Amino acid sequence: MKDITIGIATWNAADLLRDSLTSIVKNVTSLTYEVVVVDNGSVDETVKIMREEFPDFVFIRNQVNEGVARARNKCLDIANSRYVILLDVDTVILPGSFQTLVEVMDKNPRVGIGGPKLLNPDGSIQMSCRTFQTPLTILFRGTFLGKLFPESRFVSDHLMTNWDHGESRTVDWMLGACHIIRRETIADIGRLDEGFFYLYEDVEYCWRARKRGWDVLYIPQSQIIHIYQRQSAARFNIMTRRHIKSICRFMRIKYLGYRRLFKIPLNVSQIQR
Repeated sequence: MKDITIGIATWNAADLLRDSLTSIVKNVTSLTYEVVVVDNGSVDETVKIMREEFPDFVFIRNQVNEGVARARNKCLDIANSRYVILLDVDTVILPGSFQTLVEVMDKNPRVGIGGPKLLNPDGSIQMSCRTFQTPLTILFRGTFLGKLFPESRFVSDHLMTNWDHGESRTVDWMLGACHIIRRETIADIGRLDEGFFYLYEDVEYCWRARKRGWDVLYIPQSQIIHIYQRQSAARFNIMTRRHIKSICRFMRIKYLGYRRLFKIPLNVSQIQR
């Protein structure tokens, strides 16, 4: 069994994928690992890059965009490792970052999910830790109220901006750009909720882990670059609708414990093979 499985879901991001995989090959040197890339029907050069430049990595190609959660679940299903690292395609791995994550997880057996410090491309800190959303934080972040009250404590507390992200601590959840997940945690809480097509699948997974008694740990000793660009919600387009749908789904799960038409199948034989 390997130390880590690195799972990446991608969609029309060939150049970012090449840079991320290159950084893995270059900088993950002291761990045994496997890489699983799940492509959600890209029409760029993703297939060519995987076949010609990274033929030793597992490559799963979906014919259509099945969403982030479903793509990541395919990584979980075939993982043969002590930990799974779910990684966004727009990341660059720095030397020793994954080794540090594994070392910290090994020393803290009650930590089910860990995450590194995220850096912007210019080296500045990307605030990645959050509290779980409430109706008030959603109102202040997603409506005109945020502009009227930019210093609202509902937002600052939610974004944890009064903390410098320089020390390790347990948190509610972290941005899903890079999550290391313990194999036993996956066996305990299951796969990602495929009812989330885009966004909030990472929030809900941390929520489920916390509910089952696992800690979610921010690990700033490990650092990776995240080329993060927030999409504008100025136009009510399909991504905006998916975002709103994900928010509503998470709030329904959090406050009502209700998942409409959703089951969490777990192929234990595959994860524990």
